[in-house]
Amino acid sequence: MPPALEGLAGTVKDLAKRVSFRFLSWLAEDRVVITCVIILSFTIALLLRMGPIKWGVYLNEFDPFYEYYLAMKVLEKGRGDIFRGIAWWFGWWFDRGEKDTLFWAPSGRDLRASSQPGAALASACVYSFLRWLGFHVDLYTVHAFVPPVGAALASIFIYFLGREVHSREVGVLSAFFISVSWPFIFRTNLGAKHEGLAIPFMILAFYLFMRAYRKGSLALSACAGLAMGLVVLSWGAYLYPWNLLALTALIWLAMHPDDLSLARTFLTTNLIAQVFIAVTPRFGPMVAFCSAPAALPMAANVVSLLVLLGRLSPIVRWPSFKVALLGLGAAVAVGLVVLSVTGLAPALPRRVVAVVLPIIRETGVTTVQEHAVPAWSSLYDDYHTLMLFSFFAAMLLFRRSDLASKFLFILWFTSLYAATSMARLTLLYAPAVALVGSIGVVELTSRLMEFLAARPHKYKLLKQRSMSKEAVALSLIMIVILLTPVMAITSIRSTHQPALIVSSSLPTLNYGYEFQDWLSALEWIRTNIPNNTVIATWWDYGYWISVNTWKNTTCDNGTINSTQIKLVAKAFMSPEDVALKIFKSLKAEYVVVFEPFRFVTHQYLGNIYFPSGAGDFGKSWQMARWIGLDPRDYITWARVRDPMYGEMTAMVPKNSSKALNATIYKLLFVKTSKRRYFIFEPYLRMLGVTGYEGPVMEIEPPKHFELVYSSEPNEWVLVFRIKYNKMGT
Repeated sequence: MPPALEGLAGTVKDLAKRVSFRFLSWLAEDRVVITCVIILSFTIALLLRMGPIKWGVYLNEFDPFYEYYLAMKVLEKGRGDIFRGIAWWFGWWFDRGEKDTLFWAPSGRDLRASSQPGAALASACVYSFLRWLGFHVDLYTVHAFVPPVGAALASIFIYFLGREVHSREVGVLSAFFISVSWPFIFRTNLGAKHEGLAIPFMILAFYLFMRAYRKGSLALSACAGLAMGLVVLSWGAYLYPWNLLALTALIWLAMHPDDLSLARTFLTTNLIAQVFIAVTPRFGPMVAFCSAPAALPMAANVVSLLVLLGRLSPIVRWPSFKVALLGLGAAVAVGLVVLSVTGLAPALPRRVVAVVLPIIRETGVTTVQEHAVPAWSSLYDDYHTLMLFSFFAAMLLFRRSDLASKFLFILWFTSLYAATSMARLTLLYAPAVALVGSIGVVELTSRLMEFLAARPHKYKLLKQRSMSKEAVALSLIMIVILLTPVMAITSIRSTHQPALIVSSSLPTLNYGYEFQDWLSALEWIRTNIPNNTVIATWWDYGYWISVNTWKNTTCDNGTINSTQIKLVAKAFMSPEDVALKIFKSLKAEYVVVFEPFRFVTHQYLGNIYFPSGAGDFGKSWQMARWIGLDPRDYITWARVRDPMYGEMTAMVPKNSSKALNATIYKLLFVKTSKRRYFIFEPYLRMLGVTGYEGPVMEIEPPKHFELVYSSEPNEWVLVFRIKYNKMGT
C-alpha cells in the first residue's frame, strides 16, 4: 500500500477509535443510562399491558364500558366541541335533574351526579385531539388505549418521586418494578378502567408535593394540587391520597410546628384539590369541606394556617397539649359520627368504612368478590420477595427523622393496611412496595458494598485482580433483583389474558375463542330487541347489556341503588308470581341470565351438566343475602366423579321448596337444544348413571318466561321474554 494511503488509513482508524471512545463514554454517563432505563421501563410497561390485543381491541371488565358511554355523552353534548362537552358536565350545578334511562330503568340515572368524569374526559380529549390532527380513529379504540398508556407513564413519574425522596438508584429500580408489577398491570391493561390514569396522577402529585416542599415553590405546590385534582376527577379512591398528604402534614407539623415551608406547600396543594372536589357534581362543597372524609384535610388546613400565623408553636409547648389533642380528636370523631347519622354531613362511603374497619361490612360490600379480605399468602403471591425488602426498608424509614422518610413510611403502612382489608386495593400497595422495596434493595446492596470495601483482605475473591469490589457488588445486586417478583414468569405470562367480555368472564390464558357466549348474546339482543326495551338482569352484566346493545337495564355495576338491587334479587329468589309483579313494576320485558356450566360425559347420554358457580347460580348465594334470606336454604354441595378429572365438589340447588320454586333456578336449569341433562335429575339414577353424590330433584321449567335465545357456542347466556298475559295482565 502506498505510504499516503497507509497514513490515511491510520488517520481513519485513529479517528474511529476516538469517536467510538467518546460515544461509549457518552453512553456510560449516568444521565444517558438512566434515560435508557426509564425509556425501557416505559416500553416494557406498555407492551405488557398490550397483551390482550392478541384477541382484538376490546374494553375489559365492566366499568370501562360505562366510562366509554360517558365519553360518548361528552362528545354528543359538545356537538363536536370538547370544551362545550366539558362545560356541559360541570354545568350540572345550573341544570340538574337530567336522567338517562339506559341505566337503572325505569327511573334512570343522573350521569353527572353519580359518576366521575376523569376517564371519559381523558378519552374524549385524546379522541378530539387526534381527529384534529387528521387521524381517523374511533372513540372505542382510543378509550381502550388510554389506560395502558397512562399506566405506563407511572414508570416515569415514580422515577422522579424515587429520586426526590431517596436517590436516583431508587428511582430507576422503582420505575422498573412498577412497570412489571402484576397487581398494577392486572388493573391497567388494554381496555381497563380509570386506575390507569388515577395511579400515575397520584404518583405525580406526590412527587410535585415533595419537590415543592424542598424547593419552597408555590408554583410546584399548585401543580401538585392540579395533579391531585385529576385524581379526584378519575377515581373514587381519591380519598386515600387526599387524606394521606393531610395525615403526613399533621404528623410533621406536630413535630415541627415552625416549618413554614410545609404549611405553605400543603395549604396550597390541598385547597386546589378541595376546589376540584367541590366543583365535581358527584361530590360538591359538602364533601370537600364538611364531611367525614374531609376531617383530616380540614384539620391539616387549620394546623397549617396556625403555623403560618406563628400560633402553633406556643400551643405545642403546652404541658397538656397531648391530652388536649386526643380530646379534640375524640370530640371531632364523635361529632362527625353524629352528623353523619343524622344526615347533616356526608358520611364515609360504606366501602371506605370496610377498609378502615374490616369487621364492619355491609351486605352490599361483602357480595362483591373484589371487596373480600385477602389472605397474606395472596399478597405475597403478588409481590414475592420485593414485599420482604419493603418491610426491611420500612423499619429504616421509621427510624429516620426527615419528611421524605416519614411520608414514605406512612404511604407504605397505610397502603399495606388497605391492601390487607380489601382485595381490590392490592393495586394501591403497588407504588408503595415498588418505592419502599427499591429502597430496601439499594440500602442492602450499598451496605454490602461498604462492608466489602472496608475489609477486602479477608476475602480471597477480592484478592484476584480480575474481580473488583464493584464487580462483586454488582453481582450481588443482580442476584437480589433476580430473586424479586418482577422476574417471576407467572406475572409476565398472566398479562396475556383476553378481555372478560371475549371469554365470558372466565379468566383463561390459552384461549381459542371457545367462550364467546356473551358476544353472541349481546349481538342478538342488539339486533332483535327494540330500543327502549327494559331488560332485567343481575347487576354484574348491566353495563355490558346497556352500552353494547342500547337496551335499558334494571340495575348495573354501579350498584348505586341498593333498593332496586334488592328488588331484582327478590324477584329472582321468589316464585314466578312474585317475580312477575316485580318485573312488571320495573317495566321489564326480557330477562337475561348467565351460568357457565360444567359437565361430565356419559358413554350413552353424552354430556351431563352441573353449574360451575361462576355465573348467576353462584351469585344467587349473594342474592339471598341481599334480601336477608339464608343462602343455605337454596344452595348445597355435592360430589361429582369424572373418569378424566377425578372427584370434584360442585354447587347444586338444594332439594327444598324454596329452591325448587326460585325463579332464577327455573330459568337457569331450563332444557336447551344442547343441554338436555342435569346431574341432579332423578331419572339419571334410574338409568344407572353413577358418579354423583348429592340431592336428587327435578326443577320444573318456567311458565311465564319464554326462552327466545341461547348463546353460542355453549348456551351459557339465556334470554327470556316475559309472558305477562299468562297471569291475566
